[in-house]
Amino acid sequence: MLDAIGWASKMTVSYQHLFLGYKIRDIATHESGVGEWPHLQAITVYIENGHNQDLTITIRGNKEKTTMGSVELVSAFTVSAGTAVSYTLTPETTGWLPYIYVTAKAATAPTTGEINVTIITIEKE
Repeated sequence: MLDAIGWASKMTVSYQHLFLGYKIRDIATHESGVGEWPHLQAITVYIENGHNQDLTITIRGNKEKTTMGSVELVSAFTVSAGTAVSYTLTPETTGWLPYIYVTAKAATAPTTGEINVTIITIEKE
């Protein structure tokens, strides 16, 4: 059965964890695992910074399942210590590549906390 805008009334939410309980204790740039951006649809990247320092985040994409040769999809932004943010990406606003990952960097080395980054997609059934 379709709803008022033609979507199937049943949809599946999927989660891919790019960073999960990852502890940063230096000022190096850290690359997450590589996730998939399926079906030319919108995705949300949910970032939780549980560290005691702000983190600079970039969202990157690639044509292959690797970080080598990737391009920036979203310019660098700051996630304050102890906060969470989300970014919704669509092919119309950011372009589309089949693989996605994030980088995280602290200006001052955190001494406590961890980062979690999750890709959230909704697929019609």
